[in-house]
Amino acid sequence: MTRPRPWPSKVELSQRTVDELVDVYTQAAAASEELFPASAQNEAADCVDHVYRELRARGIEAQRHLLPLIEHERAGVRGWAAAHSLEFEPGLAEAALAVMAAEGTIAGFTAATTLKEWREGRLRFP
Repeated sequence: MTRPRPWPSKVELSQRTVDELVDVYTQAAAASEELFPASAQNEAADCVDHVYRELRARGIEAQRHLLPLIEHERAGVRGWAAAHSLEFEPGLAEAALAVMAAEGTIAGFTAATTLKEWREGRLRFP
């Protein structure tokens, strides 16, 4: 189990390279599915959100660095990356989420919910 750790602040994230941001994103996405208590999971999920916002602010080429994570070995990382990729690569992202949804796991349930919200127009990105 990954130990809780302080995640970089928004200011620190703004000073990181795209590759460094993707590394932090990956670590936080993985941690968000395994840390306990829930407050630690929430902190990791907040970090994923902050990193995505930073990538998004840097433009589509920075966002595209998340696409390889759709194939990551960890379901949590795949799910986060696919969900964020819906905005700029919907075909690939929907396919990845559909595969996860068919697995019948907790991550699959989350993927199915994400797809439903996306398809019904309720999923918005900051």
